[in-house]
Amino acid sequence: MSATGTATAAPPPRNTVRLLAGGPLELRGDLRIKGDPIGAEAWLCRCGQSNNKPHCDGSHRSAACPLPGDCAPREPAAVAAAPAPADGALEIEPRPNGPNRLTGDFAVLNARGEVIERLTQAAFCRCGQSKKAPYCDGTHRGIGFVAP
Repeated sequence: MSATGTATAAPPPRNTVRLLAGGPLELRGDLRIKGDPIGAEAWLCRCGQSNNKPHCDGSHRSAACPLPGDCAPREPAAVAAAPAPADGALEIEPRPNGPNRLTGDFAVLNARGEVIERLTQAAFCRCGQSKKAPYCDGTHRGIGFVAP
């Protein structure tokens, strides 16, 4: 409890990727795109409709694609056993006509802010059609997704 009597939450791990229900990926930490620092927070498009890819421009509000705020951990035992992400950069690599590849130590959070996975790399869907959302399943190839 804080001095004001309100509950205080533990600070999130340094680098986080949060699944905003119905919206973008919210990234926080030491963020870089292709090695260039971009600040401590960013919102990446997941619906495939943004005119400012890889960043979100709010197009998800009218996009007709599911953008879950929850997903089951790929390896439940690994979440409990893995240490919190260490300091260091979270590198974002938007793959041409494909997913956003993230590398570095980071935690994936659900929409409620709960850790669901701890990873060092992952490919996050940005076409809005993956059956394994929020992760890429290669659907972008079959639907002709275009993005820089």
